[in-house]
Amino acid sequence: MVKGLYTAWTAMINEQHRMDVATNNLANANTNGYKKEGSTQQTFDSQLALKIKDTSEPGSYPRRLGRIVPGVKTGEDYTDWSEGPMKSTGNTWDLAISGKGFFAIDYTSAHNNIAGHTQGQQTVMYTRDGSFTLTADGALVTHDGDFVLDTEGQHIEVDPTKKHAVNVKGQVLEFTGDGANETSEVVATIGLFDFEDYDALYKYGENLYEPTDVAVRIDNATGSINAGFLEQSNVSVVDEMVSIINIQRHYEAASTMIQTANETLKTATTDLGRL
Repeated sequence: MVKGLYTAWTAMINEQHRMDVATNNLANANTNGYKKEGSTQQTFDSQLALKIKDTSEPGSYPRRLGRIVPGVKTGEDYTDWSEGPMKSTGNTWDLAISGKGFFAIDYTSAHNNIAGHTQGQQTVMYTRDGSFTLTADGALVTHDGDFVLDTEGQHIEVDPTKKHAVNVKGQVLEFTGDGANETSEVVATIGLFDFEDYDALYKYGENLYEPTDVAVRIDNATGSINAGFLEQSNVSVVDEMVSIINIQRHYEAASTMIQTANETLKTATTDLGRL
């Protein structure tokens, strides 16, 4: 009965974590370029099997598994990197990445002690959110005012009085003249970068990713840029709501199990104790 209490307790802890992940996905269902998260679970049997197959220690040595709780263990969180749907906006500076790649942002931290950053610290971050705008001075920035970087890691600045367009290669075209005399030239190229292992990217927050020390950057990403579009979140609201309903049912079942075991223990310690 006591083991049953612990088993149900581990189930409730696990379902609470799954609920946190699902609700965070729902909260970001309308966040441009957001990639939904998921979580894995490990049963006691699977942990035991992995330990038995572990050959890192001599076979004659006893292998401790740790405290044995025959329940479920919360595994690792993971990110679904599948591409979200494209939404047409018609805005020249709304950019969506089709395929692999990230925009590079010269990010200035607005807070202290967030992932080891201090207020005012500048760091190159990466994002799939291409909702950009042009300042009065002609600088291409995010909605938070951080500079978008080109292929050389420099700020992108154009003439704000002229007409511009962005092609699939990320080249910013600046037009001069009018009608039949209109000409264009490439004044900048928006940087598009990728990484060998997405597990090496840390979710910093504010829809940004920060590469860890082991991240290997690829400067020539294979994706293309679609101007006048925004990549939407890849979260399915219906799927997340169904998941939340299932999580609630599992949580309630584990809670009922604890109540039942508690009543049984109460009977054993009171009624049977009188005999």
